Amino acid sequence: MDVLTRSAALACLALTSIAPAHALELRYGSGDFDMGAAAKPFVSMDTSLEVDTWTLAEPHRNINGSPLYYQFRADYFDSDTVNQMTDLASLPLTSSLPVIGSSVTDLIADNTAIPVPADYRIHGVNLDVGVGYDVLKTARGHVGVGVNTGVSTPFMKVRNALPAANLALDMLDTFDTEVTTYKAGVAVQSSYQATPWLEVAGNASLNHQTGEMDNGWVDSGIDMDGTYRTLEVEAKLKPAKLLNQPQLKNAFVSIGHSRSDWDYDSAAINTPIGSASVPGMFDANFAHDSTWIGAGYDF
Repeated sequence: MDVLTRSAALACLALTSIAPAHALELRYGSGDFDMGAAAKPFVSMDTSLEVDTWTLAEPHRNINGSPLYYQFRADYFDSDTVNQMTDLASLPLTSSLPVIGSSVTDLIADNTAIPVPADYRIHGVNLDVGVGYDVLKTARGHVGVGVNTGVSTPFMKVRNALPAANLALDMLDTFDTEVTTYKAGVAVQSSYQATPWLEVAGNASLNHQTGEMDNGWVDSGIDMDGTYRTLEVEAKLKPAKLLNQPQLKNAFVSIGHSRSDWDYDSAAINTPIGSASVPGMFDANFAHDSTWIGAGYDF
């Protein structure tokens, strides 16, 4: 989390150097975090957990009235501990293995996976920060394009719920996985003032991400590369206009849905079996869906 804290602080300093903060929006959301991970061919897991998400966001703010704008979104998500199943290869991990490579897959191919109950939990932080330019801006809305950067630190905990099923290395008891990735890419967003009291907006981004995965079983850093995608839609309601309450002129409430996908399509590690690098042995992908309500104030 030290890397994340430093990155968040630098991002906040960058934003404050561009312009003073004009608005903040606090959101609470509920949804699912889908996880898929595998240490091929020994362990595989594919599970979905309910998560609560707290978000601090500024979706779009023009800088000193110019077409330039900045945006940021900081998510903290957390799940309860849930019992799910993990598949373990039936081949004992203490068996002598041949030359590292495709022969490992051939050796395991005829073995049946053993489903083992385990306790899962996911939590972490996701930070997106971007700047852009409004290519179209009217009194009713805007369309903007820009760049997005950020850092993500999802942390997955897995605990074996059936000690008698432990294989060599007590694999599940050490199968905690922390992913720290940095991303950069392009983003588009738009908004439309449908009525004096209702604004609808949306944004999306596509990013390349790179970083490191730390896993207890592998006991070493895993270099990860892949893509990160976001999609968000929002409706913002202004009570001052709707209820004719001038004292609420700067306040608003919001409702929306967001989705983030982390796909790690390239990984290289050194396994405890030997020092040989085995590209693609460890795969992972995460997806975070959240439907949220929020409240904010324009300063």
